[in-house]
This record gives sequence, C-alpha cells and structure tokens, in this order.
Amino acid sequence: MKTAPQAPDFCFHALAFALPGEAPEWITIFPSLGDIETRDRRKFSIDASVLMARFEKDGVVLPIDVNHATAIAARDGKAAPAVGWITQMRVEGGALQGKVDWLDEGKALLSAKSYRFVSPDFFHTADGAATWIRSVALVTAPALGNQPALASAHSQDRQEPSMKDIAAALGLSADASEASCLAALRDGYVPKKVHDETVSQLSIATTRLATIETEARKAKVDALIESALRDKKILPAEKDHYVSLCASDAGFESVSKLLAAKVVTLPASGLDRKAPPEGGADERPTPAQLSAKATKMVKDGEAPDFLTAVGILQDKHFADA
Repeated sequence: MKTAPQAPDFCFHALAFALPGEAPEWITIFPSLGDIETRDRRKFSIDASVLMARFEKDGVVLPIDVNHATAIAARDGKAAPAVGWITQMRVEGGALQGKVDWLDEGKALLSAKSYRFVSPDFFHTADGAATWIRSVALVTAPALGNQPALASAHSQDRQEPSMKDIAAALGLSADASEASCLAALRDGYVPKKVHDETVSQLSIATTRLATIETEARKAKVDALIESALRDKKILPAEKDHYVSLCASDAGFESVSKLLAAKVVTLPASGLDRKAPPEGGADERPTPAQLSAKATKMVKDGEAPDFLTAVGILQDKHFADA
C-alpha cells in the first residue's frame, strides 16, 4: 500500500553519465544493488529484478520531476508535472538504469546545468526491501559526498493518512486544502480533559434519568393496579400478573385499556356491614379454600364465573356467622 511520509525526507544520488549541455538517453536510478546504506544510516536492499518486474507489470512509464514534486503532490492528493519519462529499465555495470524520453523542459534544465543529479522515489517493506519505484527526481545536490546516495523511500508498512484521508475524516471534500483541514480541526477541537469530564457527566446524567424513569413507571403502574383493586375489577391474587404485564410502555397501555373497558365483576360483599364470626378471624376460610370452593361452584354450574362465586361464598360465610 502506498503511503507518504508526513514531511519530505529525501536524499539523492548522482546523475550517471550526464554530459555537459545535453540530456543522457540512459540514467542510473540505483548505482549499486543489494544491501546499501545512506549517509544518515538508513539501510535498504535493492533487487533490480523485483523493481523491473513491477515496472513491466504496471505497464506505466515513470515520471521524472524536479525536487520530488510527484512524491510531494501525492502526499497532498494532487498531481505534479513531469520533465521526462522513463520508458525502459536495464541492469548495466551492476547498476539499475532507466531509458529516458526527455521533454523540452527537462532538456533545458540539464543544458543550463540547473540540476545535475537524480534521486528515485521508491517504496519498501518494513525490513527495507525496495518493492517499486514511483518516480525519479532531478535534484541539485547528492546526499553523499563522492559516492552515490539513495533517494526518497517510503515504507509500505506505514499507514500514515494522506490529505484526502484527513479531509474525509473531518467531513471535508477530497480536494480540501491543508489550511481548510487545520481550520476544521481548530473549530472542532475539544481538549481531552474537557472531553473526559463531559463523558463522565453524561454518564451520571444518564443514570439519574434512568432512575427517574423507573420510579415514575412504578408509580404509574402502582396507581393503575391499586385503582383496579379498589374498583373490584381484579382480584388481589391477580395483582402480580397485571404488574408484570405493565413492564413495557406497550404493555402498560394495553392493561390501561383493558381495565378501562372491564366492568366490575366482583359484587360488593357487604363485609363492612357484618360482624365477624364468633370463632374469630381464624375460622374464616383461607384464600386457597375460598378459591377451591369458587372453582367448584363454577364447575357445578352454581355460579356463572369465578368472581361471582367468590362473592357468593363471602356473603354466605358472613350470613352463616
């Protein structure tokens, strides 16, 4: 994957066989092959067969520019003009060379001796093995004194974003300038301390809101169920069942509509007007006994439904008392 350094970091090597006043047909791209080292102690491995194979596979001529304009333009997502094109490659005298189709501007620069050296811009793996050449630049000075030097090198393992990537991340158009990106960063920049504090406060507020909503829901459900019990629309034994049905908003609305439409099915027992049996509260039937008797009454046809049967039994119990 092609990547570019955040800032130009180029070194150069001599233009081979450059004759005063004219542009050479062949230039040396790498003066030596195998393991090489630059003046700043960078080490690379140059395999001509790999570079030539990639050149042939791509089927694209390589541009010759001025001062690595192609590499710099690629970093910014732009294009740069060429002053010549490399159309062929060969290995000659232990060096990798390229055949150049010079444009008039390139010939003029060499004729004026404005630039007398070239420097390849290439990509490499993490361990320094060159993989392909993107362009070759005319430069004014070699990186090493009296010996050839390397040129711009970009690691394929580095995943540094291009200006297009940065612009996209900021929500800008792909052709946004560096100034526009910086302005967007300044406008939307939030210090980390402020960001962390905001996230913390938001978490606390969210928890409080959830607690308030839970308490409010419980109050609504309790009011609804207590009203139904008071109006004798449901039995105490049914309370938990109806509460569970109100667990969601949809459930609460359904239960509300159901209870609103439900008629009172449990007749008034008149217990508040009758004295308890002489034997005391312990002689009253238990809820389980009352439920069993009411169920039997419905089964035997003595009552139309369970709630009516319960009312009859309650009246009968106190009447007998």
